[in-house]
Amino acid sequence: MAHLRARYGAVALVAAGLLLVGSCAPERAPSARTSYAPVPGEFLSVALNTMDRATRRYGYSLVDVTPDGVASVAAGQRALVWLGGYDKKRCRWNWTDAEVGRRFARYGLVDAPRIAGYFIADEPNTDLNCPGAAADVRARTALVRSLDPDRSRFTVVNVDRPDHFAAFRGATDVMSVNVYPCLVGEPCDWTKIPRTLESLREAGVTRYMGMIQAFSFEQWRWPTADELTGMIAQWQRSDWLGQLTFSWKYKGGELTDHPELLRVLKRLNDAPHELFPLPSGEPA
Repeated sequence: MAHLRARYGAVALVAAGLLLVGSCAPERAPSARTSYAPVPGEFLSVALNTMDRATRRYGYSLVDVTPDGVASVAAGQRALVWLGGYDKKRCRWNWTDAEVGRRFARYGLVDAPRIAGYFIADEPNTDLNCPGAAADVRARTALVRSLDPDRSRFTVVNVDRPDHFAAFRGATDVMSVNVYPCLVGEPCDWTKIPRTLESLREAGVTRYMGMIQAFSFEQWRWPTADELTGMIAQWQRSDWLGQLTFSWKYKGGELTDHPELLRVLKRLNDAPHELFPLPSGEPA
């Protein structure tokens, strides 16, 4: 289920219409780290499918943009930069290596002070069409590192199939995992997130983020505030490094139309280490 794939076209159109202002920041010295290491205590919180400056009001530290939108990221926030993604039908990158290099140069990504990381690919082999996808992601990560060696920035791939966790382990610095337990006409399945966390442990994945369900489309429904609280509580009992909210806008639905959910998400973003209560329907 490639929910993320469609969002970047819209983001790119929005970004293209914005006035891009060149950064006057001095050139940054490369990080002394030899490999990416999360900052102790830091919680990464990403608003997906938006450049809405209101996201800052709700505690989102990162927004998801294409390279041409980096210069327009609001003060106090950082960018998770989408690099074109992977075509899982044709098993190839949407942007060639040369195109990635051109965009790094054109938009001055190496010296842009507000970049937190790079989004390499979304569900690159979820349809089982591309057995070489993990190797391709590793190669693309190596390309990004050759262009930007700053190890304070992370690379991320989103993987939705637990049977693929081991293959993609280490392909990027961080793995994003989307688990959507609330279906139309049904109570939320409180076994899904714990099962996914167990699969991550079994696969040896230690640096991961959780993608939180806050949208409605086809069989997936908007959660209630209590259900969203329960999902977050289950993720909090893990070693997650942060969360990505799907989605600020998707298929005509807007998170801003659900203030009860935004209150829950703001509470998480403002105090991520304060544990939420576990859902009452969670199995022992």
